[in-house]
Amino acid sequence: MEGNTMKINTFIRISLAALALSCSSCNYLDVIPDNVATEDMIYSMRENAEKQLYTLYYYIPEACNVFTNPGLAAGYEFWNCAEKNYYYSNSNSWNMQHGEQSTDNPYFNYWSGGNGGYNLFTGIRECNSFIENVGTVQDLSKMECERWIAEAKTIKAYLHYYLLTLYGPIPFIDENLPVSSDAETMCKVVREPVDQVVNKIVDLLDETIAAPAFPDNIRVRDSELGRLTKTAAMAIKAKVLLWAASPLFNGNPDFPNFKNAEGVELINSKYDQTKWERAAQATLDAIQLAEQSEYRLYTFDSYLPYEVSEDRMRELTLRSLVTYRFNEELIWGLGDKDGSSCTSQTIQGICNAPLTAYQQGSEIPWSKNMHNPTMDIAEQYYSNHGLPIDEDKTYDYAGRFNVVDRPEGHDSYIGKGERTAYLNCYREPRFYANLGFDRGQWFNLEATSDDAALVVKSRKGETAGMAMNNYNITGYSAKKLVNYTLVMTQSSNTKSGITYPFPIIRLADLYLMYAEARNESLASPDETVFEYLQKVRDRAGLDRETGSVKETWKRFAKNPSKVDSQEGMREIIRRERLIEFAMEGQRWYDVRRWRAGEEYFTRPVRGWNVSAPDETGYYNETYIYFPKFNKRDYFIPIKLTDTYVNKKLIQNPGWE
Repeated sequence: MEGNTMKINTFIRISLAALALSCSSCNYLDVIPDNVATEDMIYSMRENAEKQLYTLYYYIPEACNVFTNPGLAAGYEFWNCAEKNYYYSNSNSWNMQHGEQSTDNPYFNYWSGGNGGYNLFTGIRECNSFIENVGTVQDLSKMECERWIAEAKTIKAYLHYYLLTLYGPIPFIDENLPVSSDAETMCKVVREPVDQVVNKIVDLLDETIAAPAFPDNIRVRDSELGRLTKTAAMAIKAKVLLWAASPLFNGNPDFPNFKNAEGVELINSKYDQTKWERAAQATLDAIQLAEQSEYRLYTFDSYLPYEVSEDRMRELTLRSLVTYRFNEELIWGLGDKDGSSCTSQTIQGICNAPLTAYQQGSEIPWSKNMHNPTMDIAEQYYSNHGLPIDEDKTYDYAGRFNVVDRPEGHDSYIGKGERTAYLNCYREPRFYANLGFDRGQWFNLEATSDDAALVVKSRKGETAGMAMNNYNITGYSAKKLVNYTLVMTQSSNTKSGITYPFPIIRLADLYLMYAEARNESLASPDETVFEYLQKVRDRAGLDRETGSVKETWKRFAKNPSKVDSQEGMREIIRRERLIEFAMEGQRWYDVRRWRAGEEYFTRPVRGWNVSAPDETGYYNETYIYFPKFNKRDYFIPIKLTDTYVNKKLIQNPGWE
């Protein structure tokens, strides 16, 4: 591990049980510190204060953990054979997918703690205490103190933002209540309107951005990778303002009676276009600082012992932009927490397709391919022209389930002499870099040359086929989350050449955020919208025939004028986000932010007929599950007992 996680592992051994400590009077705020007796000791010397700083990082929810991050599965990007799998049948995301969320014991309870979440108000409290006391450390330089305070304020802002994305309106905890506060005082805190919370988060981030000692990027890479920077703070600010401008929080008519105990409207039902302008400017500012600080879209440049084709090199770029440790595109990401139930190695194990007989026979549950992208995700990727497959006039969409011989030009994508579904042919480079599929190539270090990549064989009875348990239920694998250096060995079952920090924000995110916000702030898209969209598409290997997304639509689309309107570009930019960040946990957040859950989260979960042993039986569209989505599902409910304790704590709509 690198960066802050290395530091955390070295210095911090905090008990996760501490995260669940709560005040019996009003536990959702956890306002009474549990470290009063040790506070003087913590701030008595620099070494102890530094340990406390890294403790603050420990409160940031794990992005790489399917048990603690709802985005990794609740957005219907993945399905799994959980009915035969203890490992996943106890996953909170899986249970949420099945509509089992409740107020009695909510999944991902980051309000008061439990069921995959922990009390983030505890983390906010610790940030406040650190900000208030670190200036008293005698052997701490002024510059270092200023930097540490900026980090603590950024973490505090991020924890508030994280709660905002889960619950909507929240109380903003600017200062800790004194220990002497009585129970009545502690339980009078009310939820604040979203716009008010957003402004407070932004004001806090502006304080950190203005701090001269807060570095633009990490310079001491051996020991500081993963720590927050001014660029990360500006990117978080842009994210906050993007949420504020988006349909969930901007002109949402769905919750007209959602008011706090003081009768104040909590989500603004009146649309305000200036919010998009504000988001666009903040995102552009973040981009400019990122580029000045030498953040770049990642391209693969690691050593290989033999030459590979242009297609293979692009595949390695598109796979490694997530799995290459702290590459130049990663504005902020965090590695594995010490003692985590799900790490980057776990993710790779549950996504890696079995390629050999000894791997298929392994009894280690997290070495099996059971975290499977759905057919909806496979269809989401573009055609080889960079258009949705149902909008490309050259793509045989109606015949996508037909079985065909490997077409010309697919030497790096499909096994030699193999047959597969037309759906797996004539697709964009990200499809082949991100997804494993039956008869598709899976390049890793077991290949002795570019044309010797192993081939996935997913029919029942084959190496990657249906097994007694822990099997691939859709026929697709999340190759994107598996580093190309990972191989499976007979002696150790799992062997990974690398662990990696899971991305929270990368530069491509800012580019597409700016394209989205800019498009929404104008009557029709201008050249800057296309410019930043094009940056991401160019890296993905799109528009090589035409030179631009605009010309691609004009030449190959059934509706060539779609790129000319704000509404058309809105669809195009959203689709680009869904593809670029597929399987990174962003879909669940984006779809809710767009207030589009009824469209995306009610589609049937589909895959291939993985129980068939032959080509004819396997390549049949199979329906696995029929999800339901209600307006209340835009927010996670607050635990019922918390609303009993604090009568001013209003429950989220639909969960009353």
